[in-house]
Amino acid sequence: MSDESLEALRARIAELEAEVERLRSELEARKQFVAQVMDAEDRARRRIAQLIHDDALQSLLAANQDLIEAAPGRAGVTRAHEVVSATIAHLREAMLALHPVTLERGGLEQALGAVARQAGRQGDFEVEVDIDPEALGRHDELVLALARELLANAARHSGAEHVALRLAPRGDGLELVVSDDGRGMPPERPREALAAGHIGLASVAQRVEAAGGELHIDSELGRGTTVRVELPSSG
Repeated sequence: MSDESLEALRARIAELEAEVERLRSELEARKQFVAQVMDAEDRARRRIAQLIHDDALQSLLAANQDLIEAAPGRAGVTRAHEVVSATIAHLREAMLALHPVTLERGGLEQALGAVARQAGRQGDFEVEVDIDPEALGRHDELVLALARELLANAARHSGAEHVALRLAPRGDGLELVVSDDGRGMPPERPREALAAGHIGLASVAQRVEAAGGELHIDSELGRGTTVRVELPSSG
């Protein structure tokens, strides 16, 4: 190899090394950004849950007690008591779905159950949750954030009757799948939504990419939607 060829090869290698370093720095910056977003969301959910507990829930509990004491046994009061009691139960469930302490103290399985039940009520669909215990303890905070967003997306847009969430090990990592039997989307719609930066899917895509994972969306009009997230080993 001539000196000129060798020098050109060295220059090309230097360019490639610089590109790799740029991509590495970009990925690290993206990871830090996603971590900051998740931390901000965590603080916001804590605040909202605390407000529910300190304000709305306490007011309803007091009103419920007043109803019971005001006219016990009257049909109208009994119906009002039942409505208020049901609202209290829903608010408590919302607090469980929102507050990070559910994950911290109850673990991922309990937190996912609370989020799934909340989404089921909002979207008026049945939710099936299948969690392999071997998948717990890997990316728990990220999995909960992704599941919350995907289930909320289904509640807002799918029109489904049944939604299933499955979490299981996959090689050294894990796989999260959220599928529904709703109205679905044209094949190009998920890509368009991601490209347009629609918050739900874009947020999921950014978080998965920052973790070194892969996002797959399979949807067709009238045949529902399946979102599959593959995450690498957290180690």
